[in-house]
Amino acid sequence: MRKVVMTLILGAFLYPFTLSAQTENSPELQQIITSAGKFLSQNDFDNAAAMYTQAIRMAPENVALRRDLAYTYFLKKDLDRAKQTIEPVLNSPSADEQTFQLAAAIEQANGNFAKAKKIVSSGLDKFPNSGLLYNMKGNLLIVDAKNNSSALKEWNTGIQKEPAYPTNYYNAAKAYFQNGEYMWALIYAETFINLEPYTAKTVDMKRMLLDGYKKVFSQMSDNTLPEFNNSKSTQKQKNDFAGAFKQSINTNISTISDGFDVDNLTMLRTRFLVYWNSHFAQQYPQSLYTYQTRIVKNGHFNAYNQWLFGAVDNSQNFTAWATQFKDAIRNFEMWKQSNPYLPNVADEHPAK
Repeated sequence: MRKVVMTLILGAFLYPFTLSAQTENSPELQQIITSAGKFLSQNDFDNAAAMYTQAIRMAPENVALRRDLAYTYFLKKDLDRAKQTIEPVLNSPSADEQTFQLAAAIEQANGNFAKAKKIVSSGLDKFPNSGLLYNMKGNLLIVDAKNNSSALKEWNTGIQKEPAYPTNYYNAAKAYFQNGEYMWALIYAETFINLEPYTAKTVDMKRMLLDGYKKVFSQMSDNTLPEFNNSKSTQKQKNDFAGAFKQSINTNISTISDGFDVDNLTMLRTRFLVYWNSHFAQQYPQSLYTYQTRIVKNGHFNAYNQWLFGAVDNSQNFTAWATQFKDAIRNFEMWKQSNPYLPNVADEHPAK
């Protein structure tokens, strides 16, 4: 259990605590910080700690440096020194979101779950719109819970409070996939990929996104007949976001009747958008679908879908496609840099 807990804790941190390197420092101090970061990236925790300690002596009021040192001890699994380093910052007015996150992670690693939750709650009192702290709260709840419902609630709240913070989408997508709620798994996975497009987690989400569509396809392809003359059931489907999604998929499912590959999936998603925009877009605004529609109108939807699914579906086919259509990939990536996806908190949302 201790190994599982540590794995979950480390998964809570998106980036190493190297924010100290981004502040205005003297050239000498900056050189020390840079060296510390290099040692940390090489898992040379002793030398990293020595460098951060030296830097703190030069800039004792620099909160980020003390947090970096505590994080180094945390990675070294010297939890006592990590706690001793972070507590003075935690108890000061200078404590920021990452300070609360790291302090809670240290307590969690020590098995002090109640104290870890208390620290996160204090952090949310100070930073009520922190997606990072809601993500941490969900991570704390998932460890000793029988199911993921309480953690999922926190991740969804984090999405509502700070919709541009990626990791809540990542954790929520995995939870929805585990629960068999593939619609929200698809939406959240693709949202995460667009918000964090170039990390190891992105590859994980791309695989899950492809698997999610396969799950949806298998559900839609069963031989169960709909109820006869049940207008009430039909009306309920039309007045429900999930029902609207299902209807939009089902109406166009024939696009992948001859096989499940990236080309057919692209056609399905294209026709889904046309149908959705004609029937449900005004009633159920969803910024992901609006963004996909912009991609279509700018002529990049094929490249976008290849970017999402190509490599995880068939790396050889994707390499051949990317070689043949390298301009399409390059033009899409240039367009995406100038047109990043920004989630809209007002969208239809499962936590509402």
